[in-house]
Amino acid sequence: MRIPEEKIQEIREATDIHEVISQYVSLKKRGKSYLGLCPFHQEKTPSFSVDPVRGFYHCFGCGAGGNVFTFLMQIERRGFPEVLKDLADKAGITLPRYEDSDDQLKETEALYLANQFASEFFHHQLFETPEGKKTQAYLKRRGFEGEILKTFMIGYAPSQWDGLLKAAGKKGYSEKILLKAGLAIARKDGSGCYDRFRTRLIFPILNVSGRVTGFGGRNLKKEGSPKYLNSPETPIYQKSRLLYGLYQSKNGIRKNDKALLVEGYTDLMQLHKHGFDYGVATSGTALTMDQAKLLARYTKNVTLVYDGDSAGFAAAFRGLDILISAGLRVRIAVLPGGWDPDSLLLKKDRAAMEAVLEDSKSFVDFELALILKDIRAGTPQEKASAAHTLLETISKIPDPLERNLFIKDVSEKLEIDENLLNRQLKSPPRSSTRTESAGIRVEPITSAIQAAEEGLLFILLTEPDPWSKWIFEMIDPEDFYTSQNQKILEAIKALYLKSGQVKADILMDRFIENPGAEKVLSRLIAMDMGDDVDLHQFCLDCMVSLKMKKVQDDIHRLQVKIREEQKAGRPVQSLNKQYVRDQRKLKNIRQELNETWKKIVDI
Repeated sequence: MRIPEEKIQEIREATDIHEVISQYVSLKKRGKSYLGLCPFHQEKTPSFSVDPVRGFYHCFGCGAGGNVFTFLMQIERRGFPEVLKDLADKAGITLPRYEDSDDQLKETEALYLANQFASEFFHHQLFETPEGKKTQAYLKRRGFEGEILKTFMIGYAPSQWDGLLKAAGKKGYSEKILLKAGLAIARKDGSGCYDRFRTRLIFPILNVSGRVTGFGGRNLKKEGSPKYLNSPETPIYQKSRLLYGLYQSKNGIRKNDKALLVEGYTDLMQLHKHGFDYGVATSGTALTMDQAKLLARYTKNVTLVYDGDSAGFAAAFRGLDILISAGLRVRIAVLPGGWDPDSLLLKKDRAAMEAVLEDSKSFVDFELALILKDIRAGTPQEKASAAHTLLETISKIPDPLERNLFIKDVSEKLEIDENLLNRQLKSPPRSSTRTESAGIRVEPITSAIQAAEEGLLFILLTEPDPWSKWIFEMIDPEDFYTSQNQKILEAIKALYLKSGQVKADILMDRFIENPGAEKVLSRLIAMDMGDDVDLHQFCLDCMVSLKMKKVQDDIHRLQVKIREEQKAGRPVQSLNKQYVRDQRKLKNIRQELNETWKKIVDI
């Protein structure tokens, strides 16, 4: 069922775009807008602008832009109907029921609902059943009880083979959906299915919006199954793109402008319990670039907190290059041998963890400490080897200034000539040429005709009256040469004729499935012409450029036709007369446009 435009507008007006985007990006007030680091590409200088009044965002660096619907679709890789429904639910707005043809939307939403039901079921089992009471006693011994269990929605999967299956079936969840969500496993003999999680402590894994995407389960039996069991990959759960605890920690990360990165679920929970509310966990898996980029949306400062054993050092090394490549500033905090964050905080106290964090090292000091036990006593060969290892990491730093500072640091500590190290370092890729506007990078417009088209679109979007009447009187969509701009002009004209005005956020809804057009729109809306621009002259120049181009093209085609006719020996008198008329038209374009303007102003 197509959702009425009025309903979409109601949802948009009920949603604060600044509030939504602030859940993903740290924004600071800048005039009437907010500015932050773009979540869609790596950058050091903020170029991502959010305008809450006009309801749009635009990145002057990579060109990403749109409204609140587009943002959520891009950041969470979700479809428009799904995003719309989610925002409608949060705003308390009822949407029409979806028809059976919306299969993908229905399945995605069904998976989220099944996971939410499972999370509530497991949580209930922990607090309201005899088996769960025993598990609570285990958790209490581990230092977890009360509020922390609710914050992380901790649960318990009962020992029976079909506890969740039966409960979910009574609520109308099909085996097909439970299998698709990874909550059930099909029997090999085809006789049905059984619960994936049994006799396990359950850790729900949430996305940044707070929706349950999957689960981690810790085995509470001494024998048999693996210690940890995670949900399989599903349409809504890709573990390489999620960080455990980010939903609970994102406000703390923003507030402190730093994050602690640990390995396990309980490590993260102990940090939270002891006031370190800015940590996230990789859930025991190797760190991925998607996870690093996800973390970079909230802060650029990350401290790796790993065990002081060989496995811990290996994990720190693996994560280091990935985080640095994502543009993050990394420090490494090494725990004493035999300790992890969970045990250190449980057996000692917060002060012990604070001491570990205060003793954290830059990646240069960390790697040197591992490679050279004593820098001063290191042989030339050892120092050269250490330099090559460090240069490999330094080469991954996106910011050239930071690269140079680390080169200087390595030069001083290893007593190697700084120039020599710089020559050894691979040259960074050249950045694309950009123009600067008010301290924000702006992609240059390469075509004069495209510039004229976008100039007129800018006027229609930001200063519609009385210019719109003039533009629509003299310019048709087919006068545009760029197909993208042609579609935008058609949509603007349709809205204008319907309501007498053009709202940018409503216009963007028309291009939800056209990211290219949305980028153009957000860039145009974000443009600032300045107070000293003569809008009449600007608008006239844009229209003249387009009209002249059209007539010049007609003249060129006519010249080709005349040559062909002459070569064939056919008369060309009528073509010559048309050529004279077109030349006269070319000379009178500006006058004709100005005369039309005078009529419109008189009206």
